[in-house]
Amino acid sequence: MIQGKTSIIPLEVKAEENLRAKSLKAFCEKYHPKYAVRTSMSDYREQDRMTNIPLYNIYKIREYADK
Repeated sequence: MIQGKTSIIPLEVKAEENLRAKSLKAFCEKYHPKYAVRTSMSDYREQDRMTNIPLYNIYKIREYADK
């Protein structure tokens, strides 16, 4: 979890390009957070309420959380 300015954002870290985030998806279906973040070896992408941040850009995760 990441503490944002107004909410807590769920986070899942993947060490590869496999983007099946089963536990994050289950969490989102149960609690309906406004945003969710996944980090992986894949490129930056936004899907519905989930954003993938590449591992090489992990230092920018605070910027995302503070939106």
